[in-house]
Amino acid sequence: MTLSKTLYPVNFNVFKTALLFACSTLLIACSFNNDPINRIKITQQGKNIESRPLMSEVCKGFFISPTKLIEFYNNAAITHEEQANNNYLKLPCYSSGIAYFGDEKFQWIIRAGGVGEFYNETKSFTKICGVSCCDKVQGVC
Repeated sequence: MTLSKTLYPVNFNVFKTALLFACSTLLIACSFNNDPINRIKITQQGKNIESRPLMSEVCKGFFISPTKLIEFYNNAAITHEEQANNNYLKLPCYSSGIAYFGDEKFQWIIRAGGVGEFYNETKSFTKICGVSCCDKVQGVC
């Protein structure tokens, strides 16, 4: 019996699998941008989707300030579009703009109803404001 088998009775296949899992988990976690928003430009306020022209007057009151965008981002939960069933695209009122996470530029759109989309050429994610988020970020839900 060799010294390594006596001191370390570890199945190396299990060890390699666990190491591969840990590395891939770390890679996935690092691929999502966790930098705080450091610059915000608001390009549209109180707009309505074209398919709901009668909502034009109502939507004029839907405003997102830079502070409100940061509060929304920090309190809303990330989800996948499939989970939201794309029903949020029917929400008529929205505001939009550009946000920088570190040096990375993202387009954003926040819809009345508490749904926000962040996207650029290579990444996209959707955040949904739940009950506690709606309590903290007034006027979004």
